[in-house]
Formats: sequence, structure tokens, C-alpha cells
Amino acid sequence: MKLAVSLGGPCSEMTPALIDILPPELWDCILDCLYDDKPSLRQCSLAARNWRPRAQHHLFRSIYIDWSTCDAFTRLLESNPSLGAHVVNMEIEGAFGFFSLDRLHGITLDKWLRATPASFSHILGNLTKLDLALITIDVDLVRCVFGCLTTVTQLTLYACALTSFDAFTELFFSYPRMKCLNIAWIQEWETSQSQHTPVPQDVAIPELEVVVFTSTRDNLKVPRWLISQGLHRSIHTATFWRVEWQHFTPLSLLLAALAPTLRNLRVGWDHAVTPDDWSHPVMTPLPFLTSLTVDFHTGRAVTIPYTLFLLSRLSVPALHSLTFAITCKDAVTSQEVPWTRLAEASARIARAAPLKSVVVSAGVRDAADGVNPVFPGRQLPIEVYELMEARMVQAFVAQGLERMVSFVARPEV
Repeated sequence: MKLAVSLGGPCSEMTPALIDILPPELWDCILDCLYDDKPSLRQCSLAARNWRPRAQHHLFRSIYIDWSTCDAFTRLLESNPSLGAHVVNMEIEGAFGFFSLDRLHGITLDKWLRATPASFSHILGNLTKLDLALITIDVDLVRCVFGCLTTVTQLTLYACALTSFDAFTELFFSYPRMKCLNIAWIQEWETSQSQHTPVPQDVAIPELEVVVFTSTRDNLKVPRWLISQGLHRSIHTATFWRVEWQHFTPLSLLLAALAPTLRNLRVGWDHAVTPDDWSHPVMTPLPFLTSLTVDFHTGRAVTIPYTLFLLSRLSVPALHSLTFAITCKDAVTSQEVPWTRLAEASARIARAAPLKSVVVSAGVRDAADGVNPVFPGRQLPIEVYELMEARMVQAFVAQGLERMVSFVARPEV
């Protein structure tokens, strides 16, 4: 205990005798406990030479690069290439917009990317997770930079501007080991480009297992292309956020193609564009689905009854876990959750499937926080969560589901 407490102070104050008390393997375990404490890790890397490798392993495991740090990152790797072996997760964030400063920052990062030495792809040989945000991506940038990072297994594109769909397909086939694809708010697809770009010859084809789509264009365009090229047959987990109701039928057709391998699904519905778009269709059967998460947002309350109607007609005979992810606009709307109808929908599913658990996950997001999940959301007062849980329990007890339901207050949304 004393040794663990001593790490709370500056590591440089530790004496050599204290450092020699424990073997290096045990110090590595202690340093592993500080994996997210960057200031302490920096101190530890300077305090003792035998601590440095493990401290550097955690310090450089996740790297964030933007216009202000890109040149420093280049200098760091050029002076000490061995540090690149520690980089597993990399997030590169650009900037584009109407303001001159945004454009300047975007140009700065773009110049850095296009001037990146070719040797970086070898230095970053252990990179597996690549997050690209607010970057304009064209085919040339893919070929000279991103496409060279062939070890990537998880790719996230957040609010990027892709100059053509060909740029996306070139990027996609650059990662033969890719298992997870997360695309959010890519609304700049060039509509004149064909969606059915042929699969290149003599290339290793990624076997996707997890896909996440957030905006309307992404929910339809990319999955349709994946299915048309037969690239969907390994997908077992899929998320479709904020699907506009008029796209229900196209999404249902996509899920029908994914159904043979789909085991986990998360879906959330958005407003219909016009009143005529509202309807009561039936979702395609998902015979092998074992986990379902349904998103509800009290700020889009009009979608809730339609979503509950879908649940009442959904055929999921193998479902084990059902989650209601409830996002509240504020404390007032948190009291508008239709607990009785949620319990009734759960009971219908429980009668037709081997349902083992129902989880209600509740949280709140401030509109000022934007759509990027890295921004923390506001917290509701604890009394609000307690009241929500009490009403949930009352509704589920009435349906005889009190033993399988649980309530979770999300700290961030």
C-alpha cells in the first residue's frame, strides 16, 4: 500500500533504494495502473531508466494530432523512431468551415499530411485504430498517407469530406485487416459517382465484423455498397443511428441481407421529413439476433410510439438481451418516458424469445455539446434518475419482469 501511495507524489522524489525494493515486473504492473494518468507517467519515465519503456508504452499508445501538434509529432518520430512502435490508437483532427481560421488550420494539417515521410508507415507498424475527423480526403491523400497504414483494424470517419465515393473505396481496400468501420456525418459524398465500385482484383478483402453508421447518407449508401459487393457476410454487429422514418423500408431490406450473421443490433429513429412519411411497417425477421439496443430521445418524442409499434411486431426468436438507451433532453422531458409501454413491449418479446435481461440506460445531452461523443454531457440530478428508476420498476413489475430489468444512469451521453 505504501508503494502505491508513493506514486501519488512526484516520481522524481523516489530514492534508488525504494525503486530497488520490487522487481521490474511488479513495477510494470504498478505503471499499468497509471495508464490514463499522463502527468504521472511522464514523471515516472524520467525518474528511473527501467521505468521508461513501460511508461512510454502507455504515454504513446494513444496519440491525438491536429494542426497545432502535427509538426511536433513528425520531429518526435524523426528523432526517436522507436516510439512509433508504441502507437496503437491515432486520432487526426482537421478543420474546415466558413471561418478563415478554420480554413487556415485545415490547410496547415493538409500540407502536413501530404508531406508525411513514407517511412512513417513502417514506424507506425503497430497502429490498429485510426480515427479521422474533419479532414478533406481525396484519392491522392489516401494513396500517399492513409492507405499506407495497412495494419489498421478499426477505422472511424467523423464529419470528413470525401471528394468522391472512389476515395472511400480506395481507403476501404487499403486495410485488409479491418474488422470495425465507424462512419459518422459524411454528407459530402459525390452523388454522381457510382455506388457500385467494383472490388479490385488481386487484393486482400477486409472481413468486416462491426459497422456503425450515424447519418442518413451513411445509413444507406455505404451498407448498400457493402452488400452489393458481398462484403457484408462477416458482419455480426451493426449500429444505425438517427434513421429517418421514410428510410425504414430501405433499412429493412439491408437488415434482411445482414440477418444470417447479425447477432447484435442498435437502431435509433429520427423524424420523418413530411407527415405523409409516417407509417406502420413491419421490420424484417432477425432470426439469429441475440442483443438489441433501441435508442429513444425525448427530444424526438414523436418517434417513440412508432418505435414501440415496431417492437411489438418484431420477430427475434433468439433474443437474449434488450436495451433501451434513453436520452433525455432535460429534467422535464425525463418524466415523459412511457414506461408502461416499454414494459409491455418487453413482455411481448419475452413471451416469444428466451429473453434474459432488459437494461434501461438513461442519460442526458446538452444541445450545446454538439454531436461529437468526445464532449461530455450534462448530468441530471440524482433525484431525477431515482424517480425514473422507480417508475421503471413499477411498470416492469406489473408485467412480471422485475427480475430481469435493471437501470443504469449513463455518466456521459
